[in-house]
Amino acid sequence: MDTRPVTTQTIANSVWAVPSLARSADGTIDREENAKLIKHIEQGGISTLLYGGNAIFYHLTMKEYREALELISEVPADSTLVIPAIGPAYGTMLDQADILADFNFPTAMVLPQRDVISSAGFSAGVRNVSKRLGKPVVLYLKYGNVVSVEDATALVDDGYISAIKYAVVREDYTRDDYLRALTDKIDPKLILSGLGDQPAIVHMQDFALGGFTTGCGCVFPQMSAALLKAIQAGQWDEAETIREKFLPLEQLRDNLGPISILHRATQLAGIAQTGPIIPLLSEPTEDINAQIKAALETIRQSA
Repeated sequence: MDTRPVTTQTIANSVWAVPSLARSADGTIDREENAKLIKHIEQGGISTLLYGGNAIFYHLTMKEYREALELISEVPADSTLVIPAIGPAYGTMLDQADILADFNFPTAMVLPQRDVISSAGFSAGVRNVSKRLGKPVVLYLKYGNVVSVEDATALVDDGYISAIKYAVVREDYTRDDYLRALTDKIDPKLILSGLGDQPAIVHMQDFALGGFTTGCGCVFPQMSAALLKAIQAGQWDEAETIREKFLPLEQLRDNLGPISILHRATQLAGIAQTGPIIPLLSEPTEDINAQIKAALETIRQSA
């Protein structure tokens, strides 16, 4: 596992894959199956792993949290950057920060909230958690203006932020006043497009963001890696061709639930047995599984 600090160069080096967390049939975290998934992603040319929403870190027990950290710190290659998430509740962040002290992850991502928070209060919490960890954290902006531009900028300027994952959904990604205001104040190379492969081209071309995260790229990592290279080379037609190949699975994730669809798609693609989806999420129906299989086959044929 790469333990060097996260920089703008780190962000640009690789797509940030956001994988599922595989479980055994009894619901326990499965080391062998997670190792298969990690190896698949690494062999596809991706060297950054972000364990957050798709791994359902929102709902881990503290015992599971330590088990997950042990696994993701020991299994990946020495050159792979691994970033675990913390939170989203403030008390959970503090307890998890104490567990993280036993590991050498270079940063951690604070999971987003929009209820029972204020911008100033959330910012204070991020500062406290960063101080407790003794290192900057990844700020995850998922909801527009919940964290003000001013507060986000102050966190960056004061050294509390290693990167920003920007994942605010827009009907038209070219028109985003919040992101534009952020990039006017913060180095855009510090910000990643956080909604997968679909808005990555717009975010990196129009807003000069430093990289992007991927869920579907955990299943098709070579395609996501190729998309990043095409964008960085300014090969926009090639990038658009690759982006469109992801659409069958991305549209299912958008319409039916990004986390559960990816969890099951990883298994149906034959990569790893991901096992049951834990509450507070639920299993896709057999009809939806059939749609996932069809989407996977369509992408394979286009690859």
